[in-house]
Amino acid sequence: MSIIPGETDDSVQLEPLFDAMVESMIVIDDSGIIERVNKATQAMFGYEDKELIGQNIKMLMPGSEQARHDNYLDRYHKTGNRRIIGMGREVQALRKDGSHFPANIAVGEIRTTGETRYVGLVSDLTDQRESEELALRRREEMVNVSRLSTMGEMAAAMAHELNQPLTAIANYAAASIRLLDKDPAHTDDVKEALQEIYDQAHRAGEVIRRTRNFTKTTEATRGETTLAEVVRPIRSLAELDTKANNIRLSWGIPADLPRINVDSVQIQQVILNLIRNAVDAMHDTDPEHRSISVSAKMTAPHQMRLEVCDHGHGVNGDRSGDIFNAFFTTKKTGMGMGLAICRTIVRSHGGELGFRKNDQRLGGGCGSTFFFTIPT
Repeated sequence: MSIIPGETDDSVQLEPLFDAMVESMIVIDDSGIIERVNKATQAMFGYEDKELIGQNIKMLMPGSEQARHDNYLDRYHKTGNRRIIGMGREVQALRKDGSHFPANIAVGEIRTTGETRYVGLVSDLTDQRESEELALRRREEMVNVSRLSTMGEMAAAMAHELNQPLTAIANYAAASIRLLDKDPAHTDDVKEALQEIYDQAHRAGEVIRRTRNFTKTTEATRGETTLAEVVRPIRSLAELDTKANNIRLSWGIPADLPRINVDSVQIQQVILNLIRNAVDAMHDTDPEHRSISVSAKMTAPHQMRLEVCDHGHGVNGDRSGDIFNAFFTTKKTGMGMGLAICRTIVRSHGGELGFRKNDQRLGGGCGSTFFFTIPT
């Protein structure tokens, strides 16, 4: 049976089926003139069928798509090379009111008695795109919340780091006052004390600045960089945390690794989260074995891997399959979202997050090595 007007009388039998379709269906001739539309097309584009019949299909496309459509048809007529026919493609479509919307179009070809017609199925992707954008915004919000959670876990270390320069500032200020009360001529000693106050205030300010830069809400933005450049801004934050917990931290990030295209803040978040977990894993480890190493290397022609190795209690084999699941945690406090969000970030960059148990038993346990890959 045919869906082409005038082809056979059977076309009348398909009329209810044609109009019952929830997707837009449009029939055009080989020059692009519309011969038939269903009710879904009228609802989708805002036209009556009489406004569409006999018009060029280009009226449903914005200017940028019109030129492409002419090129596709002309190329197909000359070469038989298919660009849309027989396959789907996402395009921008144009409503009667002038608004654009994303659409998927699939085109089929019908050849009958020397004539060629094309049948297009059009799906409105507006709701799908809005859902994807909403999901992306929610994911970015969770990523930002996770950064704040990581900083919250490091609050004690930051408080200790800030307390030292603030105590020094108070002591030098008190000493200056005593010197001036004793003898106003002690200007050199007072200047020296004021310089110390300045240096210590700058030290405290640097801690606050680094924390603010890491925790501020930002939109995901990728750029070309190196892993060494990504790590540099968070080294002091990581060292602040490990020092407060009496843990030695070593870095092995070669400067000559290939460049990568990443959101630096998100990758910093993953690295800092893995280091934070390693710190938590070594609370019961003997002091002589309390160490964390962060290293990176190429593992394939276009793939590098960063590893965070600790000597803590390791991962319980019975729960090893759960550690990357949302809301799973072995900590007394915490959301259980850290590793789940890290995995989401790494996968969005085309990599994978994983772990392995260390072979050698040291101190409080064999420890674990968490790692993630990233394409160069």
